[in-house]
Amino acid sequence: MTAIARGLFVVRRQAHELGGVLLAAAFASMISMGWFSAHSVGRGSVVVLSALAVFGVVLGRALWREFAHPASPAAASTQELREFELGTLLIVGSYLLLALTGGARSFLYPLAYALVSFLAIVHRRRWIGAAWIGVTMVMELALARASGPGVGALVALHLTWLGFFAAGNSLVLSSVTRRLRGAHRRAMREELARVRQEARDFRLIASQLPLASRAERSREEEELRMAHGAVHAVHEQLYFTIDLLCSSLDLHTCALLWARGEGQGPRATPQLVIKEMATASEFIANAPELESAGMLAGSLRDPKPMRLKSLGGRRVPPYYDGPERVTDLCVVPLKEGAVVRGLLCADRKNDRPFEDAELAVLEKAADQILRIIEQERSFAAVEREKYEQEQFYAASELLNQALTVEDVHAKTFAAVARIAPYDLAVVTSYDAHAKSHEVIAVSLAADAAEDRRWGRLPAQLTDLVFADGSGLVSMAVKNRHYMPANGEAPDSEVLVFDQNSAIEGARSLLVLPLVRGDQVLGTLTLACRRARAYPAPTREMLRVIGHQVGVSLQNARMYQSMEERATTDGLTGLTNHRCFQERLEHLHALAERTGQKYSLILTDVDHFKGVNDTYGHPAGDAVLRRVAALFTGRARKVDIVARYGGEEFVIVLPDTDGEGAALFANRLREEIGEQVMNSEHGNFSVTISMGIAEFPHDGASRADLVDRADKALYWSKEHGRNRVTRYAEMP
Repeated sequence: MTAIARGLFVVRRQAHELGGVLLAAAFASMISMGWFSAHSVGRGSVVVLSALAVFGVVLGRALWREFAHPASPAAASTQELREFELGTLLIVGSYLLLALTGGARSFLYPLAYALVSFLAIVHRRRWIGAAWIGVTMVMELALARASGPGVGALVALHLTWLGFFAAGNSLVLSSVTRRLRGAHRRAMREELARVRQEARDFRLIASQLPLASRAERSREEEELRMAHGAVHAVHEQLYFTIDLLCSSLDLHTCALLWARGEGQGPRATPQLVIKEMATASEFIANAPELESAGMLAGSLRDPKPMRLKSLGGRRVPPYYDGPERVTDLCVVPLKEGAVVRGLLCADRKNDRPFEDAELAVLEKAADQILRIIEQERSFAAVEREKYEQEQFYAASELLNQALTVEDVHAKTFAAVARIAPYDLAVVTSYDAHAKSHEVIAVSLAADAAEDRRWGRLPAQLTDLVFADGSGLVSMAVKNRHYMPANGEAPDSEVLVFDQNSAIEGARSLLVLPLVRGDQVLGTLTLACRRARAYPAPTREMLRVIGHQVGVSLQNARMYQSMEERATTDGLTGLTNHRCFQERLEHLHALAERTGQKYSLILTDVDHFKGVNDTYGHPAGDAVLRRVAALFTGRARKVDIVARYGGEEFVIVLPDTDGEGAALFANRLREEIGEQVMNSEHGNFSVTISMGIAEFPHDGASRADLVDRADKALYWSKEHGRNRVTRYAEMP
């Protein structure tokens, strides 16, 4: 009955979602049979008018549902079905109008062409657009059948035009869309590149900043935000200074040109770029990058102020493209130490040479421009340092939250990603006594996984054990210092772990020792395909993080050891009595909620006191360990195996009735009876007795089950030992 009800529900739901499509199919059949015509409506046919009214209601419902109550973004398939239903109803509705106004010869046929053109381009799913075109073809054939003989050529013409309009509009719109998207992407890339380049020109961002790592996206966005704000502030102050010079000194043009690059050749000059300008000329160069330094090359090679007069338009500064009649020019280099950063140029058209006082004003303005940039540079450096310290603090907080060893590994990778990019990160542990290393955790960036050489590394490195050698990991442990010292890979196949585990294509490499006090616990290796990913400040932060990872690992191991001592029996390695009671409580609560059965087995080693008295307590301990190992080896992962006390053990079998527990217990009993124990006083064997209680048949509470399993165990011991007794079968 449940399957039938589920099937009916699915049918009802599909009928609800596809009701409009089914109605459209019915109307297509009625159109093909000639139900709808101007004559049938004119004579007031109740059936026809009722059918049209029903169709109008369904179409109105589809429109209302689409625009007033759209499906949620998560229900994408539902939204697509609704759109397909609405488009199908619109197609059928248009052909109803055609049928009512003359059929295949209707004067409203352009409506069908327009609707097909619209539907062919309105949906991003190609299958829906193709399905709508198919529906249109079916409706065309249905209308042709209703129109009678003699319309074959007309229908063929209609189908041709329908296909032409659908294909034409689809191709045109897709072409326009691709062109607009491409133009938008290019504009975005150019704008981002311009902001980055200007920030580098003014040295507002470090050239070694990594830019395109998945782990560094937030870092890149923050750096770009700071650089964008700094560039905007610099340009705002520079333009104010340039415009003020232009007004106060009666200049035709005042331009700040920035030197980019070093040029090529012994007498080459850097490229000049227009950074800011105030001018009254119409002949300014269109592109900010000037093709050559022209008459300004001398000021770049010999950075001294230059004044030229009586030019008469014969020689024109390179920031003009047209025949501008410049008569006087003054050029002041902008120098930081011995480096020329740019040129401040001022010119006139009125045969008025620049005087010494005016040159002094321009020199002061040049100094002010450099101070403006230096101030923004300092502010950007403070902001960058603040951001890096915040990331460092967040990384430390992540490591402080780790409790287990596995959690430390995961938090280590997350913490490192906040500070520096990596394509591969590997954590190793070091055994000082065995002089060996073991890879215990590996993290590979998603984009690196697509590289064939890097994608194989996790499987190759996981659980790798290698001896001390000449690799960077061994050197970092011996020197207690990160390797290599500059964070750069010495060559493409540098030895990091062992001879069989080369990291090919790493341009940046860093192996950090994980130190705790005087002990080296292991290493953290970072590899990146990008050069200069680990500059000196980053290496220092990672070095501190490495020490913190060492502390976190040591704390996690101590926590794990304390947790094991609190929950594990020291002799047998089984769950101890206190932890057993907690796990049984959880299992019992779950069984009460779900109605699931479970069985509890209490077991006792027969004549265990005699074993201790005859063969000694070490032999007795060996018996308990052997029995515990057999129980653990035969139990499932969901079973609970615990030492109950002394020579008593308890086994809990979830989802197992008393009969199944008895079969399991008897196999254990027989296997233990076959074991041969060794001791100084000779070989011997032991047997066990077992009692079983089943929930809920033998007891509704945990205490009742334990008590009744204990009674069944006592009955086994009283009636010959080496046997299994179910409480439900006790006489």
